[in-house]
Amino acid sequence: MVSECNWQNASVLLDRSLVTPCINSPTDRPTSPTPSLLSLAFNHKKMAEFQSDQHSYVNQLLWAVPVMAGFVAIRHAIRLHKLFSSIGHLPGDKTLIGPGSILGLLLPYIPFVNRGSSFTFRYNYDIFKKYNCDIISFFSFYPFPYWFDVHVADTGVAREITSNRIAFPKPIHVYKPINIYGTNVVTSENEEWKLHRRITAPSFSERNNRLVCEEGVRIVSELFELWAKQGNESRVEIEDAVETTAQFALMAIAAAGFGARFTWDDDQKPPNGYTFTFQKALNVVMSNIFYRIAFSDRILSLWQKGRDVRDAFNDFKNYMSDMIETRKQQAEEDRRADLLSNLIAGAALENSEMETTSQHSFGDDELVGNVFIFLFAGHETTAHSLAFTLALLSVHQDVQQKLYDSLISIVTEGKQPTYGDIVRWSYGLAVIYEALRLYSPVPAYPKHAAEDYNVVTYSNDGKNTPIPVSIPKGTHILINIAGLHYNRE
Repeated sequence: MVSECNWQNASVLLDRSLVTPCINSPTDRPTSPTPSLLSLAFNHKKMAEFQSDQHSYVNQLLWAVPVMAGFVAIRHAIRLHKLFSSIGHLPGDKTLIGPGSILGLLLPYIPFVNRGSSFTFRYNYDIFKKYNCDIISFFSFYPFPYWFDVHVADTGVAREITSNRIAFPKPIHVYKPINIYGTNVVTSENEEWKLHRRITAPSFSERNNRLVCEEGVRIVSELFELWAKQGNESRVEIEDAVETTAQFALMAIAAAGFGARFTWDDDQKPPNGYTFTFQKALNVVMSNIFYRIAFSDRILSLWQKGRDVRDAFNDFKNYMSDMIETRKQQAEEDRRADLLSNLIAGAALENSEMETTSQHSFGDDELVGNVFIFLFAGHETTAHSLAFTLALLSVHQDVQQKLYDSLISIVTEGKQPTYGDIVRWSYGLAVIYEALRLYSPVPAYPKHAAEDYNVVTYSNDGKNTPIPVSIPKGTHILINIAGLHYNRE
């Protein structure tokens, strides 16, 4: 017989919900304690089995996790071995984070971890010399499963790749984010690209080059007049050269592109139905393209700068639509030789020929899309190239003096240069070319291998040893502009 004390202790030590509680009153005590004892023993057994199952599950989990991790690691190791074997174990740089990710663009340069956003200029040709090869590989573990591409600093191979559009087409997915207003010559490929090129290529003619020169001379003359009014005739100090060159580039492109003449001080008011003037809308659009690419209208509406970006892009589209409609109604002989007029004329000619072959037409969306891409491609690149040129001339005073003397020998002092003068100014062109070589506004040119392809490069140790390189189908290729420009061969 079990005493009260032992029964009570047993119920406390186990679980009061699993056994019959102890009754202190003799009259309320069960006639026989046997059912409670059986219940206690049964529940104790169940708990022991449950705890045993838990321990078994944990042990299995602890055993399965490393096995699964090992399986994944072996699988990736096999894939990487096949990858590097397919390119003949081409030497190259390896980091944890790749430049093709948002994280890689945001983080600074960290050795062995992240290359940074401007890694091509940090490495220039030195990294190719490090591996004694003008074609190298770049590998990163992130973004998953990995980031891998081939960089080319061999002039002959670069020419071979860029001239073979069938074997090495553009990776269209890279350009899709800038397809904001419509398909254009940059974001298209194959037959569609040929259509865009037929329409856009005639716009870059000698007639248009003359217009760009004339507008550039006018814009710079107005800037000199503005400085003179401010009392800065003999000496002008500019804290941010890019700010000035960006405004110049915007004014030059607007004038040569749409016949819109802006002033250095935009004091106009926007027309009814618009948030910004055309000049201000263009300025906001060109300065905030990446906000437009990254965020939807709903997200841009959350803060003031976002709303400005949203409204500026809408205004630009409406301004361009109005301009296109106005130009279409003008007689062809009354149109300027600007980019927009040339595009409209080229599209009209192409569309008239398309009607007989039942092909798709080149509409207003494509017109706006191409105008936008020329703005996007020409604004920042021109601004930074001019800023670097001015900075280099300020450092190399001897070159600056020689440049001035060569210009004065063509254009007498006090006279404005003409297009013919600029064409004959060979030393000025050489200075621009050298600035572009040293600080190219485009760091790399992407390509994609559509098929297996073999090329031959050479060692850069002075021995010129041939190095065959296999480029498997699907490989991402970057024509490394900095590597090419700093390669003395």
